[in-house]
Amino acid sequence: MNNHVHVTVRLADGGSVLLRPLTGGEVSVLETVFDGLSPQSRHQRFLVPMPRLPGAHRRSLADVDGHRHVAWVALVDGVPVGIARYIRTELHTAELAFEVADAHQGRGIGSALVDAVTTVARDHGIRYLEATVEPGNRASEALLSRVGIRLRMSDGLLEGRGEPRVAPSGSPVNRRAVLALAGQLARSSSTAAATSSSWRSEPCLATS
Repeated sequence: MNNHVHVTVRLADGGSVLLRPLTGGEVSVLETVFDGLSPQSRHQRFLVPMPRLPGAHRRSLADVDGHRHVAWVALVDGVPVGIARYIRTELHTAELAFEVADAHQGRGIGSALVDAVTTVARDHGIRYLEATVEPGNRASEALLSRVGIRLRMSDGLLEGRGEPRVAPSGSPVNRRAVLALAGQLARSSSTAAATSSSWRSEPCLATS
């Protein structure tokens, strides 16, 4: 996806971050964010030790379609530093996950990403969000609580479910711009799919 359009978010520390949808196959973006995570952050995100990103994980995380699987990336100075995503588990339910490179944690980037993704989720008819968190990950617990997910201990992990809650009106994220960009990507994807389908449906004419 070239010439990306972004949503600019001003951060409380005076800096800014650009948000945009992740498109299918952007493996390099996933790897850049993963490389920016410490071993502890990787464990908190994937819930197991993860010294490298296995091929199966790369393919799964890059398999976004803008509807069943939606992901947004945050960029600082053109470098991907965070990703948030939801993946539908049922028609009106989706699992939420996010990560931010250690060098940029505590700046509000995770909150901005989750705000963007939950905004799209609500617009796409998602009524319930689910999440799983490692105990002790206070920042993620607080963020999930703000968006309506109540966590409870289950088999050694914190798991929760809730109706996606709109963040306070003071959020720095321009939700109209988020939905406009998400809609633009969806229309582009639909056009590409229709073109591909039309091409495949062309009859194969034999000549003698």
